[in-house]
Amino acid sequence: RHGELWEKKTLPWHSPDANEALTSLSERSNNENTESVSIPNAVKDTTEQWTRLLADKHVRPIVIMNGFYMSTFAAAQLTLLPLLLTGGGTTATGAGAATGLALSATAMGQVYMWMSINQVLSNPIAGQLADRSGKSAAIVAGGTLTSLAVASVPLVCSYGLIGDSVLDWANWPMLATLSFWSLGGTLLATAHVAAVSDEVNDSSRSQAIALLRTSGDVGYLCGAACAGISADFVGDVGLAMQAGGAVFLGATTWFGFKSAALNKLYKR
Repeated sequence: RHGELWEKKTLPWHSPDANEALTSLSERSNNENTESVSIPNAVKDTTEQWTRLLADKHVRPIVIMNGFYMSTFAAAQLTLLPLLLTGGGTTATGAGAATGLALSATAMGQVYMWMSINQVLSNPIAGQLADRSGKSAAIVAGGTLTSLAVASVPLVCSYGLIGDSVLDWANWPMLATLSFWSLGGTLLATAHVAAVSDEVNDSSRSQAIALLRTSGDVGYLCGAACAGISADFVGDVGLAMQAGGAVFLGATTWFGFKSAALNKLYKR
């Protein structure tokens, strides 16, 4: 017994610091093993949850529609609109053709500032419309406004710019078109998240929103690439923008009929 007491007090591996170090090393090793096992499990669990969400008849149309919206956003607003406003549509000819405006950097900033102001002001309106009329109705309304505005911008640009500033009220056709575009985008951005949140339970909501964002990222990628390729192919930025608006209008029409059929089937 005295020998054991001397050993514990004298030998270094029996000191309290050594015991704590060994315990800490053991816990760290266990945590590393747990993490190495949990990463593949997390990927597998996410894949299973996304597969289950995409199989849901109510969630899948929302996810697909969000992909089309972000595709149109990247194609029209971020890729083609700057080209059109700075003269990228000059290859078009004939009456009503998109001729490009050759705007300065300041005028371009005014265009996007005007759209941002409209989005800020329309956020409460979009939320109320989605709550009162339903999320699906808000998505259809937003898609219709956005697609029609996207298709109309090249025609509005063909009339040129009046005055030295885009914000001159003499340019009300362009300002009105951009306002409808902004309102439609706000409706879509608000209603998509709200709609998918209503269709899932609390345990699946985070993954459902992650899936929604992923579909938007994929649409963002495809929209920007396809817009550039189509504009170069047809040789007309305005025509490429109008084609994008037509595609998005078709997607909106499909979503509207799909939602109406589901609501009738499940008597919502």
